[in-house]
Amino acid sequence: MSMSELNIEAPAKINLFLAVLDKRTDGYHNISSVMQKIDLADSINLRIGRQGIQLCCPSSSLPANSSNLAWRAAKSFFEFTGIPDNLRITLYKKIPIAAGLGGGSSDAAAVLVGLDKLYGTGLGSETLLSLAAKLGADVPFFIVEEPTALATGTGTELSPFSGPTGYWLVLVNPGFAVPTRWVYENLILTTGNKSYSLGGSLHSVDNCISLLGSVFTGNQTSHTLFNDLEDVTITKYPEILKINDTLNNEGAIASLMSGSGPTVFGVFKEYPLAQNAFAFFQNLYRDVFLVNPL
Repeated sequence: MSMSELNIEAPAKINLFLAVLDKRTDGYHNISSVMQKIDLADSINLRIGRQGIQLCCPSSSLPANSSNLAWRAAKSFFEFTGIPDNLRITLYKKIPIAAGLGGGSSDAAAVLVGLDKLYGTGLGSETLLSLAAKLGADVPFFIVEEPTALATGTGTELSPFSGPTGYWLVLVNPGFAVPTRWVYENLILTTGNKSYSLGGSLHSVDNCISLLGSVFTGNQTSHTLFNDLEDVTITKYPEILKINDTLNNEGAIASLMSGSGPTVFGVFKEYPLAQNAFAFFQNLYRDVFLVNPL
């Protein structure tokens, strides 16, 4: 044990593309999604304590108990390593809760990685990924160092992906939470051969993902990326569609709901346009962010 305290950042993510392919026999869904880390992040302090796992979430409505993913991540680490679970976690939230930005999953991954460093256990990426997958489908993405990845299966199978670069993001969260489970429970699958449009042409999922980078460059721009969960969430929360349309009107070259929502992001190639959109939405909502991809 080389230290008694560690500070670590837990970045948010957006889904640049999300296709729900089919429902598995275990009740989960197979997806294909390009996930991108962004420079909006929670901050976590890990400190070796006296007895048990103590979690503190200042100025947050998050539960500070065993239902919190950060707490569960710590518990899984201690159970796996056999180290006594003497830890105090202080979680400073900046990522909105239940917002489609992966905040809880990122917190869990940060705790796993942080404890591995704090205790010098050297578990390695394979073990950390295995522990992460048991906590949630998005958690493994935050274990890997790559800022962008193609997620398949339930979201835990990750492949390197060369994502688009040179753009700014305006994130708008309308201020209400959307449970991921509710969205998937209300998702109606149509066909596994759905077509998606990028740059004005229809493509299969694989082709669409391969062309994703060109959506943000040159003449091939699109005001509509794809997220199969969007229709479900918008049906109950039409405000999301209004935000999407307004981002486009403010100069975004593309806009999309991230994950199961309700956060919507706009992609901007010109920083002044992004600044103007950011200022516009700040007058309407509390949780508005101007960020970069990592």
